Amino acid sequence: MTVYAKALRGGRTRLQFGIAEDLGEPIYGCVPNSGPVFFRHEIPTADEPLYRAFFTDLAHLADRPIAS
Repeated sequence: MTVYAKALRGGRTRLQFGIAEDLGEPIYGCVPNSGPVFFRHEIPTADEPLYRAFFTDLAHLADRPIAS
């Protein structure tokens, strides 16, 4: 799994969840993943740091990188 965060207008951020083609890909970042997107979800931009923290913890547990 990979998650791509894209800032939108109006204080919203779109999270796009996709399938990782390579387990060396970061779990979470601002660069689109190479695999297909299977889910999109919009969140308030103010909540994005909470999602980033969750996916950072998940990346550490799964021994996967996280984009900075």
